[in-house]
Amino acid sequence: MVVMKFGGSSVATAAAIARVRAIVGAERRPRVVVVSALAGVTDMLLALAARAEARDDEAALRALQGIRDRHASLAAAVRDRGARHDLLARLDTHWTDAETVVRAVSLLKACPPAASDAIVAQGELASSLLVAAILKDAGLPAEWIDARRVVVTDGAHQHAAPLPGNTADRLARLVQPLVASGAIPVLGGFIGATTDGVTSTLGRGGSDYSASLVGACLEAAEIQIWTDVDGMLTADPRLYSRTRLVGRLSFAEASALARFGAKVLHPSTVRPAVLAGIPVRILNSHRPAGRGTLVADGPVRRTAAVAGIASLPHICVFDVTLPDGTARPAALAAVFEACAQAQAAVHLMAVSERGVSVAVDDGPASDRVAARLGPDQQVTRRGGLALVAAVGDALAASQGIAWRALAACAAIPVRLLSCSPGSNHVAWAVDQADLAFAVATLHEFLFERQATFETGDGRTGASASPLAACQETPQEVRA
Repeated sequence: MVVMKFGGSSVATAAAIARVRAIVGAERRPRVVVVSALAGVTDMLLALAARAEARDDEAALRALQGIRDRHASLAAAVRDRGARHDLLARLDTHWTDAETVVRAVSLLKACPPAASDAIVAQGELASSLLVAAILKDAGLPAEWIDARRVVVTDGAHQHAAPLPGNTADRLARLVQPLVASGAIPVLGGFIGATTDGVTSTLGRGGSDYSASLVGACLEAAEIQIWTDVDGMLTADPRLYSRTRLVGRLSFAEASALARFGAKVLHPSTVRPAVLAGIPVRILNSHRPAGRGTLVADGPVRRTAAVAGIASLPHICVFDVTLPDGTARPAALAAVFEACAQAQAAVHLMAVSERGVSVAVDDGPASDRVAARLGPDQQVTRRGGLALVAAVGDALAASQGIAWRALAACAAIPVRLLSCSPGSNHVAWAVDQADLAFAVATLHEFLFERQATFETGDGRTGASASPLAACQETPQEVRA
């Protein structure tokens, strides 16, 4: 049995859904289909919820009507008149529920997390209803499942954590029999419900997590993540054009690449798969014949020293001076407590004899961290930075590779460095303006070693410079 997850771009239009229909129809193994909301719908629902909270209910309801019309237009792909009428009626029920919540938010001038979840969840509920009906109209034995009936979560709305035991019980009772009978269950990702039945969401990117969770609970042979790229690439193609497809990744490599900015996989996606030992395959719904990227357990043999380069723009670094003596541990803990209270993920950190540096997303997240760092602490805030990381399991066995990778970028000022013994990555912060050049330099050194290369910003470099830098010792690397 396989779990097939289709992202928002894979169900964005009638043509995209037709491709999904063909892909699901070509798969001969028993399967479960998990779908995201149509491309852009989640952002639109969040925006209209904010408008409602600001008492602009007319604009919010107009936006909701636009989303409603978009789904109704796609429902025209259902050829059977009776089935199409039933689909539209079911969709209308959900849009009416959303409208009720929007009006309540406007009246109260408040949109608590539970209300936000109730609005945003309609995207996945609608898309899964739509895809299930179109698959069934094409002769496939699709059966829609309300994901809120099977994915059980805690009460942390907007970033709820699934309860694996409860979820496994629900899937065994409601989904497994359908698969055994030859049906194709179709459910929305990203959404679930608390033990009390209150709608919840897993956080942005949670549809991948849903697919991985469903696959682990049902003991699937494979989890497929269908998206609009050929798989995991050696770098962000928006920063460097000559990237390569990574044919295989270990679970640890995939997790690190995702954590440091690779957008193909959600960082939490591989967790249930890792625990269950289930391979995850990333595939392109526009080119279904491609081999994609396989994420699986066990060592990976490759010619390059690393698996890929991840990058994350728009980060902010806080340098916090720590006291000496017995007060130091408490002061260090207070820095991370401030990040936790601000709900700001720490992408990178380094501790020195002087203090600690932490990198978080720039903007509202860093503003919240700044507000929570104590007035007695000596803090320096540096924005306008970006993160770049070389990731590969080989780095854990040989720190020499990590230092040579860093040395290859010696011409680029390093603002923060993380290179821990036994880690599968080396990561550092650079100025945002240097990000494309850093990625290109690193890619050329690790994957190409060609005579010259060109970055997206028109800057050029040569292999002679990075290779010469490799002769430096770690102490000579600028930081």
